[in-house]
Amino acid sequence: MIIAFDLMDTLLRDPYREAHEKAFSISFDEFARRRPEGLYHALERGELTEEAYWSALRDAGLTFDVEVFHRTRKEHYAWLNGMRELVTECGRAHRIVVASNYPVWLEEIGTDLLGGTGLEIYGSYRFGARKPSERFFRLLCEETDVALRDLVLIDDVRANTDAVAALGGIGIPFASAHAARQQLCRHGLLTG
Repeated sequence: MIIAFDLMDTLLRDPYREAHEKAFSISFDEFARRRPEGLYHALERGELTEEAYWSALRDAGLTFDVEVFHRTRKEHYAWLNGMRELVTECGRAHRIVVASNYPVWLEEIGTDLLGGTGLEIYGSYRFGARKPSERFFRLLCEETDVALRDLVLIDDVRANTDAVAALGGIGIPFASAHAARQQLCRHGLLTG
């Protein structure tokens, strides 16, 4: 049995939107309209290097400051209320991992923010597939040597938790640390 936590907006506050707004000096909605469709998902799947991502945005006529993007992103990560404690509690009883669509920046987060938690990190950029695709979850289970029925996913995106449940695992939609803990208790994965 493993408990997989999504990263952004499940474990950590995601500063993605504000980092783009500061770096591009436009609203995120404007950025999203002007960004080539599918570009960010290609970065998440590891189909593009970060340099190719920024180059494609320049080619789309966008101007930005990459250093401002990364500085804003790094300065505004923060653990969501109660989640570090829940990770610690889960880690006492189960193998715990991060299962994220976040791009290669996931590695530095693993070192800087997740260090000491016991969380193993698995990202879509390594698998070439994004949640909620079946391929992502099959590769995660293959990498961790766990059957799909023994995969528990806590994620703020309902499509991801529904996908795990459809494959025979347990999907727990994230609303708060307290609610996630209650669901883990209902499934007999935590006590008390």
